[in-house]
Amino acid sequence: MTSPIDLAHTETAPFAPGPEHQALARFAGSWRGTTRLWLDPDAAPEESPTELSAELLLGGRWLRLSFRGTAMAQPHAGEMLIGYHADARAHELAWIDSFHTGTSIMPFTGPATEPGLVDVLGSYAAGGQRWGWRTRLWLASPDELALEAFNIPPDGPELRAIASRLRRI
Repeated sequence: MTSPIDLAHTETAPFAPGPEHQALARFAGSWRGTTRLWLDPDAAPEESPTELSAELLLGGRWLRLSFRGTAMAQPHAGEMLIGYHADARAHELAWIDSFHTGTSIMPFTGPATEPGLVDVLGSYAAGGQRWGWRTRLWLASPDELALEAFNIPPDGPELRAIASRLRRI
């Protein structure tokens, strides 16, 4: 009988984590705070408590973020997988959730511009059109995680959609 491979600690050259992966590792941990959601950019945002758990996967090459909160007074859960594609020199992100994406996966990509900043762009189908969605994630301090998202209409400028400020617990 063979023993199972411990994928959580596998570091296979040439895929060993680099500096960009180490920057993602700083997000690992448990976080709690407030999320503001703008469904109408001209109205006041809905505020809700948010919990986030962030863990490293596959030897530190990926970061998985699990969100829990509310949206439109309903329970909301989401999963984000973030990595750094060394050949493309870009962050890659996949987002699924119980509110916005429904039954689809929203993929994102964006060049690594600043250490510790994830700034990626994706899109989704709505009413026969493609809308853009920008997600930005960074540490405002070692114990404060910031996440912002912007909805991008097909014919218009970016509109603030989400702003989260979370403290490490």
